[in-house]
This record gives sequence, C-alpha cells and structure tokens, in this order.
Amino acid sequence: MTKKARRMLALMDRATTVWTIPIVGRDKGRVIRRLLDRHRPTRGIELGSLLGYSAILIAGSMPPRGRLTCVEANPFLAWMVRANAAEAGLARRGKVVAGDALRVIPLLPGRFDFAFIDAEKEDYLDYLRQLEPKLVPGAVIVADNTGIARREVAPYLDYVRNGGRYESRAYDFKDDAMEVSVFRR
Repeated sequence: MTKKARRMLALMDRATTVWTIPIVGRDKGRVIRRLLDRHRPTRGIELGSLLGYSAILIAGSMPPRGRLTCVEANPFLAWMVRANAAEAGLARRGKVVAGDALRVIPLLPGRFDFAFIDAEKEDYLDYLRQLEPKLVPGAVIVADNTGIARREVAPYLDYVRNGGRYESRAYDFKDDAMEVSVFRR
C-alpha cells in the first residue's frame, strides 16, 4: 500500500470518528489486508462503498495488476468514492459504478476472485447469488456487519455456512463481525 493511500485512510479514520460515520476501520482492515496478502486476488468487487474507505484499503492492498470495481447505489457517494480514491492515488486501480447492485452485477464483465459485501444487509444473499456465476473457484467473499445485522443477514450466513459451496468463518470484533467465505465451486 502506498504512503498516500495510508495517509488517506488515517485521515478518514480521524474524520469518521469525529462524525461517527460507519466505516470498516483499522481492526477489520487488518483482517482484510491479511486476506488480500494471502490470496492475492486480481479482480475484486465491492458492493456498498459509502465514502471509499474500504475501496482504498482493498485497491491499495491488491497486487499491482489488481483492479477493483465498486458499486454504490447513491450517485453522490459514488462521486465521493471516486474523489477519495483519486486523492489516495488509486484512481487507475478501479472503477466506481453508481447503481443498484442487484441490477449492476449481471451487467459487469469478467469474473471476480474477491468480493466485499457491505450494502443493504437484507440483500446479502441476493448479492451473493448474483455474484456466484462470476466467481472463480477459490474466490474470497467478505461480508461486513454480520454481527450488528445478524437478523438481517441470517439467510446469507445459513447459506455460506451450510450450503456446501463455501468454506466459511466468522471474525468477531468488539460489537460486530465479518463473515469470510471461500468459494469452492
């Protein structure tokens, strides 16, 4: 990760603490960086970008040829993600698409080996089902907020834990959790 990207993440950490805006943050960020270092994905997708903190974290931690596609429903927030990624020196590492993820995913070209899901919680399972035809075997899927939104994401958690297509593990944090799943087939 570049020095510029690290500075941008530190600035966003401070700003979001003052304004209590929900972002991935340092603890979850460490886990995501370790996953990216271990699996070395080259094509990632992020569903729900808010201000671009996780986009900067993911794009900045991917291998040099890695590319990230961010899908954000709110056009203004999509603009913010583009601006923040550019400020972090990562504009060329990915693209930002404004639109409803359930409508955008089928239109995206290519396949993905990393997915970060942090959009409408009750739609997590629908997002995953839309993504499955585009996932390569061994793809890593990270679902955020599976602790605080346990009820809303229960169908998703049941599917990745018991459906037989994923090897899945929960990572617990103070008041929240992330589910990390590896796509088998």
